[in-house]
Amino acid sequence: MTVRQGSAAACLMFSLTLAGCQTLSLPFGDSAPKAEPEVAVSAAPESRPQARLTKATLPASADLNWEPKLDQPIAQLEAQMALEETQKAKNHTLSSIAYLWDTQLYLLFKDTLDYLPEAAQRREVEKQNLWLDQRAEAMTRAFLNDKDGEVARFAAGQAFIDETRKRIEELEKLRELVVIQ
Repeated sequence: MTVRQGSAAACLMFSLTLAGCQTLSLPFGDSAPKAEPEVAVSAAPESRPQARLTKATLPASADLNWEPKLDQPIAQLEAQMALEETQKAKNHTLSSIAYLWDTQLYLLFKDTLDYLPEAAQRREVEKQNLWLDQRAEAMTRAFLNDKDGEVARFAAGQAFIDETRKRIEELEKLRELVVIQ
């Protein structure tokens, strides 16, 4: 087999492996991107000054006395995963953990947007979409580091969680700057 045929065979095997990747489902949106209308965003600063957030100008969600905590189910699933005997079972549990971390990030992101002026909201959404692409790339790199499909899926899931946790830390730092406690 030539190098060219070997590369083509590896590419085909990788795509077939991903097509059958059922133990680590991705906890974000559809796999097919939706076409969205392009919106022209002005680079000019806003014409009106942004008022500082005060108790009276906080979004309505600030008065909501409800904040689901996902730390306990994540810890329980991590403990369960440590007891799993097969790689496939570990992958299944890791997928659930990934969903919970992604949910935590989503809730934090949506809530953070409430505190930002419109132009900053657009910038943060743009930044988040770029970050989502970067997270997918990190998962792919992690997946490609192992030839065993189940172990590769686990590595991809772990990369997903690691990148998500880093992004949560970034957003928490941003919130400290913009949210009145």
